[in-house]
Amino acid sequence: MYKTILVKQMIDEGAQLLGKLDARGVPVRAALWYDDPEKREWKLVIVTSVASNPGPLEAYLRVQTAMNGLDIGIALGDIIVMSPTSRKFEDLRRTLEGATKGAFLHPTDPHHGTAFDDAYVYRWLDQ
Repeated sequence: MYKTILVKQMIDEGAQLLGKLDARGVPVRAALWYDDPEKREWKLVIVTSVASNPGPLEAYLRVQTAMNGLDIGIALGDIIVMSPTSRKFEDLRRTLEGATKGAFLHPTDPHHGTAFDDAYVYRWLDQ
């Protein structure tokens, strides 16, 4: 098996999208690129309370709207939206915090994330 590489362009485009979501008032609690071991591809994970009720559809619509007008190669299929209270996010949280022993998950500069073998973290919950 081979491992795909997360390139600088993907990191920069993810940051552009997060900036647009912030400007539109979408409350993003955590955001990261994650190398999904099941799909063997990088996914941009966006954790927002908008995905909580009644489900993630509204959050995906807001992400799609924010993507309009951006010159980025990220497709909606490259993005996973999660609620901060979902089981899926809790599983991801345990995985990341276990792999890093909780260290370095909070980037000191919001414009530059923190890189790990299987993740690039833009932001991670409240500091």
